[in-house]
Amino acid sequence: MAGEARVREYRDRIEHVVVLMLENRSFDHLLGYLDHHGAGYPRLDTLKPSCPVDPARPGGRRVATSANAHAVLGNDPDHSHQAAVLQMFGPAGIPGGDGTPPMSGFVESYRHQIEDGTARPLAWWEKLGSKALFWGKRLWNWLRRRPDPILAEPDEIMKCFPDAEIPVLGTLAKQFAVLTDWHASVPGETWPNRQFAHAATSHGTANIEYGFYDDVTVFERLADAGRDWAVYLDGVAQVWVYPRLWLDGTERFHGMARFLRDVADGTLPAYSFIEPNHGYGAGEGNSQHPGNNTIKGDSFLAGEQLMAQIYDALVANPGLFAKTLFLVTYDEHGGFFDHCPPHRVASPDRFLDRSGFDFSWTGVRVPAVAVSPLIPAGTVDGTFYDHATIAATVRRQFAPAADPLSRRDAEANDLLDHLPLLPDPRTDLRPLRPAPAAAAPRRDTGKRLNEFQASLVELAGAVRQAREERAAAAETRRARPADAAPEPAPEAAIPEFRPDPVTHEAAENRRLPPDSAADRAVDEVVADFVAD
Repeated sequence: MAGEARVREYRDRIEHVVVLMLENRSFDHLLGYLDHHGAGYPRLDTLKPSCPVDPARPGGRRVATSANAHAVLGNDPDHSHQAAVLQMFGPAGIPGGDGTPPMSGFVESYRHQIEDGTARPLAWWEKLGSKALFWGKRLWNWLRRRPDPILAEPDEIMKCFPDAEIPVLGTLAKQFAVLTDWHASVPGETWPNRQFAHAATSHGTANIEYGFYDDVTVFERLADAGRDWAVYLDGVAQVWVYPRLWLDGTERFHGMARFLRDVADGTLPAYSFIEPNHGYGAGEGNSQHPGNNTIKGDSFLAGEQLMAQIYDALVANPGLFAKTLFLVTYDEHGGFFDHCPPHRVASPDRFLDRSGFDFSWTGVRVPAVAVSPLIPAGTVDGTFYDHATIAATVRRQFAPAADPLSRRDAEANDLLDHLPLLPDPRTDLRPLRPAPAAAAPRRDTGKRLNEFQASLVELAGAVRQAREERAAAAETRRARPADAAPEPAPEAAIPEFRPDPVTHEAAENRRLPPDSAADRAVDEVVADFVAD
């Protein structure tokens, strides 16, 4: 009991949790060759893992990992649910029992993606469109005399970053706590994995499924407990799939300039979720999504700068930082190799994916680093976590009497129960001072949206429709005659996900030309959420 009281005493000093969730990288891909000498750190140069070229012939040619990845990769690897199942379990698919997944299908999956596109079921016209998009992109680059995409080879999926290419993430991992068994919650795409971070369920979706969702989120649990929260964003935010968070106002949504001001002023809320710029408009954003780095590595480098910007802002206010836990993680593995098998977990609820998947396996392992002056340098935490840990930790820290969101967060390990917090904050912390950001990018009329970017454009349009309809209904109520019986305002019911014709066309065509009607519509929606 004394030990439990001490853990509670130490964790009670954490008054702010800040989460930055980036895009589509596996642990081995980013941190496998990190020059970390902590006990138990899974360095690939000592483990020497490999993957067969043909998962049906594990004794055939195998490809080893290597420390020569760089920011640019010619093809965005397949990270659909169907591809993730192949990558983890091989061509036989998910076994009926608890057999250990061999992690044997990464090279084959990338070969399939290069030659045939995604493994996710598509209609014939979608498959044709995928090939036309690839060749159209190459033709456009040739006409514009832009660099051609790197010609991808299947073996490249095994390449991992050398230490020198991840100076910010690598420094944070070595100077604080690197979490070596953090997994995506779902073997699948971005939307469902981000939804697990917020609601500990993806409502039966393993791939991106357009729609508004009515699952209760950790944000609502905090509000019910009288605790404050905020989402800081730089563009369209996937968290908008939960309309109850914004139907009655956007005052809890802010731009990144407000985040830096709140840190400087010491006014951070209890929970801050940071959604990066996903690169749907000018430039390639700072989410590090591989699909934004097929010609240049601007998004990857900008993601490093974003991490450093957040960290340096916290270091500049040591009083606030001493009470803050900053977590950096990635929503899913993006199709990149990782040697650690997924975990068996509780299904969060009654929902099944349309493929029949019951959510009883996690996805692939992803990078995760916990940063706080209360964490000893060089900490290696091998506890199993997944994105439901975010909801579980935040709920237990700031709303301990609140019910779990699902079975998944009820059973998730709590990060603050396992980190070895110090009795006093460290005083040896210095800013990282990364290289200055590049000049604001010029809008590119030839830019093609990847699937995730297109989903965000579609989401922005649906948000616009819902907000306009709600505003029109409010105006109608105000226009009622003065002597009419008052009409109560409607409850914040989940609106229909109705595509906006302008943004829908842009998402379908995978193009968002600058200053087009769709581009202006997206900018207007974002401006509504970041006006401070």
